Amino acid sequence: MTPAGANISSDRRNFFMSSAQLEALEKKEQQEQDPVRQQLGSPIRTKARVLGFELSDKDTAVLALASHQAKVADLNAGACVKAAVKHAGPVTSVAVLGVGYKAGGSRIAMSASWDKTIKIWAVDNPQRTLAVLTGHSDFVKCLVAHPTMPIIYSGSADKSIMLWRLPESADALMSEQNPLEIAPFKVIKGKHTGQIYTLCLDPTTASTVYSAGSDASIRAWDALTGAPLAAAGDDLDSWHIARGQHKTNIFDCKLTENELWTASADKTAVGWDLETRTADLVLEHSTAVTAVLPIPQMGVVVTGVRDGVIYVWQISSGTPVIIREIHAHTDDVTCLRATGRIFYSSGLDETLRKWDIRDVVEFGGGLEYIPA
Repeated sequence: MTPAGANISSDRRNFFMSSAQLEALEKKEQQEQDPVRQQLGSPIRTKARVLGFELSDKDTAVLALASHQAKVADLNAGACVKAAVKHAGPVTSVAVLGVGYKAGGSRIAMSASWDKTIKIWAVDNPQRTLAVLTGHSDFVKCLVAHPTMPIIYSGSADKSIMLWRLPESADALMSEQNPLEIAPFKVIKGKHTGQIYTLCLDPTTASTVYSAGSDASIRAWDALTGAPLAAAGDDLDSWHIARGQHKTNIFDCKLTENELWTASADKTAVGWDLETRTADLVLEHSTAVTAVLPIPQMGVVVTGVRDGVIYVWQISSGTPVIIREIHAHTDDVTCLRATGRIFYSSGLDETLRKWDIRDVVEFGGGLEYIPA
């Protein structure tokens, strides 16, 4: 007699899956065959899970791939270039240094990996590693680069944040026959009690770095020294937001001029007042929120979630409300980034997709965004 809900599939891949898991798998496979989803957002198909990305300029993106590679995507051609940076583990994060830090006319990018290293390379020639940053004792989970100085910030599963300084001139990287080996000039450890999943810099002065991760707390650091940011007006030893509003993993953080946004596995995205360290807005979802992107000029916040849906929230008029849903990705949304009125989304469905935020907001065909 077969127990209720038992999996009697003859497909060996499904022997250890419950009926609910099989139903979810079948739903995902149907979504992947949906011709509308296949075209939404003019997808660049990367042939590997996209764990993160960064925009180098309006025409180029740098991708972190689970296939142990970092690649460059031509956003106009809608394809990845063949050359790739190779790591010994999945590439979890990428970043690009400021436009003033170039070597041979090329922007300088970096990729972080489960192999515990960070590699430095030129966007125009990703196959050549210019420098290797070593110091973390566990997976490197996130990166951010200073916009005007050759300083890099990394967060790791080893619960530390490290600050790295590259040569003042990027041409010095190109002049070396072998990759430079660089150690961190500052190691921050002992404040976070869990893995560091996300880092972000304040967009106005780039003077403060914010960090968050599996301990559900948020902390702030001086971007040049790595010293804890002082907490003004109270008796705290340093600026931080303790676990409480967020109950578990914080996957993403983004800053506007006056507000910090975080995305969490507790199914919320939160907008924080930086002075009072209190939650201004809480956007509640039905599943884990994996990415967040405030777009102040449109009065909206974009969120991406674990089942692949992208939500657009109107926050400029009273109570936050979802004004648009984008059902394009068929697996977790992993990253959201914007340049001007264009924003991009990546997912574990091996795609990078492009959206015009004005078109999405002003779409008149209903809640779900399906342009003609």
